[in-house]
Amino acid sequence: IEKGAYFGDGRGLYMGTGSGLGVNCQIQRPCHIGDYVLMGPDVVIFTMNHKADRTDIPIGAQGMTGKRKVTIGNDVWIGQRAMIMPGVTVGDGSIIAAGAVVTKDVPPYSIVGGIPARVLKTRK
Repeated sequence: IEKGAYFGDGRGLYMGTGSGLGVNCQIQRPCHIGDYVLMGPDVVIFTMNHKADRTDIPIGAQGMTGKRKVTIGNDVWIGQRAMIMPGVTVGDGSIIAAGAVVTKDVPPYSIVGGIPARVLKTRK
């Protein structure tokens, strides 16, 4: 766990063997991080978001959505400043490109990038 990494009190966070958080990572919970996950600096994992359903009151007054667990498989590499949104599952052996915003599940052994992230190619 590198300098400046933030994951609250740790309850609801599982980190597997050989996994690490990069400098200034921010991890919301609940989150399951598998074995041997490499995480670059400034990665953010969200498990909730602001509500924005109503237009008659400001977004900041609408509260937060419910928490949706993020699951990161084994042997995953997450590049610098990538963001993973609530409820996403990242499959084993995947690579998340630097700066990607992951809004949907990532199939195993996929390389994804972009905003929103899409599959660029597979490792198998």
